[in-house]
Amino acid sequence: MRNSLRVLLLLGAAAHLSVLPVAPIVSAYAQQALPAPYVSRAFDAVLLPIDGAVRSAFDLDSSVEGVLVLAVQPGGVADQQGVEPGDVIYEVKGRRITTPISLDEVVYYWLQQGIFDFGFDYYRAGVLSSASAYITLELYQEVIEITEITSWSVWSYEEFSFEEYYEEYSEELIESYESSEELIEETVSSEEFSSEMSEEEDDVDDAVEDDGTEDDAAEDDGSEDDMSEDDGSEDDGSEDDGADDDGSEDDGGEDDGGEDDGGDEE
Repeated sequence: MRNSLRVLLLLGAAAHLSVLPVAPIVSAYAQQALPAPYVSRAFDAVLLPIDGAVRSAFDLDSSVEGVLVLAVQPGGVADQQGVEPGDVIYEVKGRRITTPISLDEVVYYWLQQGIFDFGFDYYRAGVLSSASAYITLELYQEVIEITEITSWSVWSYEEFSFEEYYEEYSEELIESYESSEELIEETVSSEEFSSEMSEEEDDVDDAVEDDGTEDDAAEDDGSEDDMSEDDGSEDDGSEDDGADDDGSEDDGGEDDGGEDDGGDEE
């Protein structure tokens, strides 16, 4: 009997101990299910690639594509352009953004070409909007203090905790930020990337030219319509002239009649 009681007590203690760690373990696994964050040099923001886990965790619609903004630096590029945590950056200067680092690659490439104006599209609450940012090479090269990210404007969504998420990935975040500069340089300087960007630029130029051609055609149609109206005015004028001529003939007839009367008097 005594042994049975001891067994029951031990089982109860074991069960109690097994219950205690459940909450933190679930929280940690939930955070680890998300991909690693990335600090954007161009937008001064913490970005997250969108995969199945991200869509599920933040209830993102399947039509929304791009990179999720988790945090923005106060006074940084993204913040100045009105980008908020929770927005999804979809496209920058005509190029689709599929990974966080690809955003920096696009910006850095154009900075090397002397281009500083960047139009971009982003989703907010599922609605696609457009904005533009002015980014210089000096702004791009400014060093971001990773340890200060916890003081940035962050996204609070249901049970997601940015602080816990940052703690789990803080070391990886620092390493990725330090290595991203070299990776971006290598990618942008590659012939393959330059070729892709050149092709996309040509496509954009062709699209602009096509739009211009359509506008010119519309203007030409308008000119033809104006000419048709002018022709109609000239025709009306011709008819009026004809009426005047008829009047002249009638006057001529009256004059002839006068001459006949004079002949009779003689």
